[in-house]
Amino acid sequence: MTFVGLDLHKRYLTACALDASGTVLAEVRQMAVSLEALASFLSALPGPITIGLEACLYWQWLHDQLDAQGHTVRVADARQVKVIWQARSKTDPIDAKKLAELVRVNLLPTIWIPDADTRRRRQLLHGRAFLVRQRTQIKNRIHGRLTAENLLFPRSDLYGRAGRVWLATAPMSPMLRAHVDRLLRIHDALTVEIEQLDDEVKRLRRDHPMIERLHSIPGVGLFGALFLVAEIGAIERFPSSHRLTAYAGLVPTTRSSGGKTSHGGTGHASKRWLKWILVEIVQTLKRAPGPVGDQYRRLLRAKGKPKATTAAARKLCCYIYWMWRDGLSYEEWLAGRHAGPSRSEVCPSQPLGAVA
Repeated sequence: MTFVGLDLHKRYLTACALDASGTVLAEVRQMAVSLEALASFLSALPGPITIGLEACLYWQWLHDQLDAQGHTVRVADARQVKVIWQARSKTDPIDAKKLAELVRVNLLPTIWIPDADTRRRRQLLHGRAFLVRQRTQIKNRIHGRLTAENLLFPRSDLYGRAGRVWLATAPMSPMLRAHVDRLLRIHDALTVEIEQLDDEVKRLRRDHPMIERLHSIPGVGLFGALFLVAEIGAIERFPSSHRLTAYAGLVPTTRSSGGKTSHGGTGHASKRWLKWILVEIVQTLKRAPGPVGDQYRRLLRAKGKPKATTAAARKLCCYIYWMWRDGLSYEEWLAGRHAGPSRSEVCPSQPLGAVA
């Protein structure tokens, strides 16, 4: 049996192959990023072949291609690999050999790999969210420039029909007029693209049972429900709600030693898009009656808005987990959450290999 480590770079690959005893069978310092070159390297090795690589750059494309050729491919979280294996010298050949060795001894912190359909959904939903962010930045910039010249629209929607009429007749300086017209053209172009993506989102399959249940949460529409389903993927890979909140980057760090305990920020989110959509949903829930809004309002004065929002998002994430596991709507979960055993909502750790 052969174990291969691949260190990925933009312009080349570094490969190292080990046998079952750890002896180096072959090494390539710089290999062209092509299937032909990689297939030629692998064909000279005794089978079966197990390949390890880190989740970076073009790993999804490479995983799909190697998997289609019948190889066993294991993908690792790069941050956790660094924690497991630290070396004074760091070079491309050392990194490739490190991955091969971790695969050989079965210590590679592998991640969960979503199927092709889930990845396509993620790309579509991430693309729409990115364009909406860009459009929001354009709107904020227009508002800022108008405020700088003491021009305030008396109504709420500056980009509706009445707002456009007001913008056309507002007494702006020539420089500001040119700048606003330029930004409006970009805004309108982004709106066209977003509307096209909205049509694609509406055509997505909605046969997942959790979509309708997530719809029952105040502030969660079709886009939010699809986003949550695509980001979480298979709920079975999380043994508890604690793991899901850690995966979303909503658990603060804790350092306790020698009788001293300190708490820090939430740190790096395994899925920043999941954290983002949960925080967006909380913006609606925090104004509504219910346990999530109560949590936010209870912590707002003592902890401030950012920490209160994160805590409310963590509570919502736990509720979504148990709704998913128990097959309940939001109202059903709230009605029966006190009937079952107590379920804690705080966990300081995340298991290796949870990123995807």
